[in-house]
Amino acid sequence: MTEAAAAIRLQPAWHKGYLRKSHALICLQLYTEASEVIEQGLHRAKSTASLLEAKEALQDLPSKLRHSKKPKQQPASSIQAALSKLQAAGIDKALPITVLSGFLGAGKTTLLKRILSSEQQLKVAVIVNDMAEINIDAELVRGRAGGQEVQLNQEQLVEMTNGCICCTLRDDLLQEVAEMASAGKFDYLVIESTGISEPLPVAATFYMPDASGNTMEGYAHVDTMVTVVDASNLMNTFDNHDLLVDRHLESTDTDQRSVVNLLIDQIEFADVLVLNKVDLVPPEEACKVAALLHRLNPTATVLPVVRCEVPIHNILNTKRFDSDKASLAAGWKQELLGEAHTPESHEYGISSCVYRSTTAFHPQRLWTQALEQKELFNNVLRSKGFFWIASHPQLVWEWSTAGVSRSFNVYGQYKQPQDDALLSPPEQKLVFIGVGLSEASVKCVLDKCLLTHDEALLPQNTWGPWASLWDSIQTS
Repeated sequence: MTEAAAAIRLQPAWHKGYLRKSHALICLQLYTEASEVIEQGLHRAKSTASLLEAKEALQDLPSKLRHSKKPKQQPASSIQAALSKLQAAGIDKALPITVLSGFLGAGKTTLLKRILSSEQQLKVAVIVNDMAEINIDAELVRGRAGGQEVQLNQEQLVEMTNGCICCTLRDDLLQEVAEMASAGKFDYLVIESTGISEPLPVAATFYMPDASGNTMEGYAHVDTMVTVVDASNLMNTFDNHDLLVDRHLESTDTDQRSVVNLLIDQIEFADVLVLNKVDLVPPEEACKVAALLHRLNPTATVLPVVRCEVPIHNILNTKRFDSDKASLAAGWKQELLGEAHTPESHEYGISSCVYRSTTAFHPQRLWTQALEQKELFNNVLRSKGFFWIASHPQLVWEWSTAGVSRSFNVYGQYKQPQDDALLSPPEQKLVFIGVGLSEASVKCVLDKCLLTHDEALLPQNTWGPWASLWDSIQTS
């Protein structure tokens, strides 16, 4: 991917976040989502010296990938090296993989030990990722701490430290998977990712082609994406403003992710949600958290458990992962598509609503409600969608909130129907998910932010005094 490689050279720090995620989406052939991430990165990058050059390199990347011809010969990639090893070993079947995700302390290692100590007939290999130099989780899995009975040999357990497998250690992950698959001794692979990794790029590793179009899919494939959630801490996290850097958990010097947004990413990209530690909260609270997970990810199986006592057949060999459908699993996308059906959640006060309008928002009134006041977000745990404002009639804006974390960024430009029917005509499309959510209240607040009939007839230069408010978001 020469265009992407050029962009990496232009933005060496920035590519570790937005460009890496866009690569993962492109390789899953999710071009619309990839374009969204690319636009976010272009508007959020702190350094603007090479921004225009980076944009030129990226703007037609999705279309080039769709219609690319076979590239000229490239240097051997990590995928080619891995494939050579597998082909030399005569491997003729793909090694299925379960990826364990979840924030620190949720119980991933406990679940991994349960898998390894269970009476199942599979020969399971393990990769444990840790950001630290010393991999404590690997030590625990080996059974060297706490008197555990699980014992693994060096060949069966691989430690990956000093980095994250969703970005800096991706090539190492490919080589380790190839090593395990080529050995022909294992029926299954379980990968425990670090607590701050996003599951989507990890999954995309096995479907991401190199410059020659090679992938690992024929030799290793994702079977199940599992996220472990701490029932005793999830609801509190929605009221927390912490960034990962505030807890000294950042993956790079430029990592500005919030804890709550990372948790949302882990929840929304999962086939199975293991709701752990339900014994630490009242039964009613456990049911409420489970209902919330159903809303955030309607297609995932939610398993309320104590100490990760999960039936193994629910997390191994489920054949649940589908790369084509994975990006549509998020509850807000299901709502926009009209496919979210989880009526049982209403029993616990978990509900959602969709706000739509073809009228533009007044820039000042929306700014006040979305960024300065709290009325709109009463009882809202998650909201997502797209909107447009009168001061910038050609721009599509992305709306994203998770708990107290709010983010509003330029998504792209409205185009003619023949270019992209999804972005034309301009429309407000917002989904709200919460506890005790009042759809009438949300609609009332947002309706007041819309232009009145008379305001809609005013000339465009009317909005100049307020345009600078939203311009500050574009350039920040």
